[in-house]
Amino acid sequence: MRKADIGVALGLMVIGLLVVGDSVRLGFGWGMSGPEAGFFPFYMGLGVVICTFFIVLKAIRVFRKEGAGKRLVPTGGLTQILWVLAPAVGMVLLSELLGLHLATVLYLAFYMGVVGKEKWGKAVLIGVLVPLVIYIVFDKMFLIPLPEGVWGKSLLALIPF
Repeated sequence: MRKADIGVALGLMVIGLLVVGDSVRLGFGWGMSGPEAGFFPFYMGLGVVICTFFIVLKAIRVFRKEGAGKRLVPTGGLTQILWVLAPAVGMVLLSELLGLHLATVLYLAFYMGVVGKEKWGKAVLIGVLVPLVIYIVFDKMFLIPLPEGVWGKSLLALIPF
């Protein structure tokens, strides 16, 4: 387990460093009209690098003291991982056809209802409300269109606002 902690932390650190590097290329300072394009990603990437640095240090310290520890995936744990991974992959694939909003409705409702074992009424309600709020905030208020997919645009036209 400790080796996995170290490996994942180092992988995330590399991603954080890539984000920081690209943010420097874009400019991460404060311009005349506000923050430059790389401002927010720079500090987020820097936060990831700092946090993963401490995770690596702690994992190395514990590894030297206690050894490798438990297995990363316990016996029978692969099924639980697939219950998390399969709906996420399904959402990505459905996003291409239905668009991000409608795929999120299906993903949240399925995940809460089947994996989370919540009542279906609650799962469907949250599954509809969360993407609706995201749609209103990004598409209508900020005028930032999110992926609509092949069929999503015609289905989103049914929303009255």
